Amino acid sequence: MRFCDRAPAMDRQWRAPTPLGVGLSYLPGVDPALYRSGLIDFVEISPDILCRPRRGGRGMQLDPRLLDSARDTCGDLPIVVHGVELSIGSAGRWNDDYVAILEAFQRTWPFQWHSEHIHFQTIDLGDGRGETDIGVPLPLPFSREAADLVAERAAALGALFGVPFCLENGAHYLGELPCSDGIADESAFLNRIAVGGDCGLLLDLHNLYCNAINNGIDAMAMIDRLRLDRVCELHVAGGHWANGYRLDSHNGRVPEPVWVLLDEVLPRCPNLGGVLFEIMPDHALEAGTGLIAEEIARARGAWEQHKTAKRAELCPA
Repeated sequence: MRFCDRAPAMDRQWRAPTPLGVGLSYLPGVDPALYRSGLIDFVEISPDILCRPRRGGRGMQLDPRLLDSARDTCGDLPIVVHGVELSIGSAGRWNDDYVAILEAFQRTWPFQWHSEHIHFQTIDLGDGRGETDIGVPLPLPFSREAADLVAERAAALGALFGVPFCLENGAHYLGELPCSDGIADESAFLNRIAVGGDCGLLLDLHNLYCNAINNGIDAMAMIDRLRLDRVCELHVAGGHWANGYRLDSHNGRVPEPVWVLLDEVLPRCPNLGGVLFEIMPDHALEAGTGLIAEEIARARGAWEQHKTAKRAELCPA
């Protein structure tokens, strides 16, 4: 049985995004003409790539030169923010420095919505120095305690910035993650966060594909159990194989199974803001604008085909 695409009236308190269309990550060094070609409807920016170390203090701050360059490239296109440094699942606290950067960024360049990854990358070593970066993002256990911690912080971010906030499912290489407290799987975990945190979900289809291969996850079953009415954004991306694992490296073309997932899930997301082709800046320079334009055009085809598709029928009670 599939989850309903339409939410029950009782939990329609969250802020859904305005539909934008098809987007591309901001890629420093790529020909700016790509952003002025009419191929894309919005740009997704990670503010941390526009930062430099803060002089005389800890953390980072926005670099005006990098910010001006990004604004020149993006022109009048709407922007959304995709963070990687918040560490929303850390037990002690999230990254306050990143929140400060995001506040400064919003004052300078307002965004339509923002998103983050559901993971943690800092721990408290008990030495009195607070959180320490462990150098790699790690997934959370699928428990009520973890879900409720993230939900509380998600609600706070939604209130702080006043625009839709969504959280991304992650790729990991640890096998089956532990479940507890009545949460059966990742879908139930994400659903609890979305409802409890009055937030949306960013469904990264390449991450889902990686987990299906590496950890034996049934991708379609996860989609069927997910609150698709809460999906604000979809990501498609490429990756590569290494030592028998599928890595979420954001390089090159989107694999065919990910396009299949997009065709399946896109018409079932009634509150979708956009579909984004994601590629890392270094890989974008290697791939070239021709390949990027082709992948964007394919995402556009899926958006145009499905954006007015009939919503899935309500599930039986």
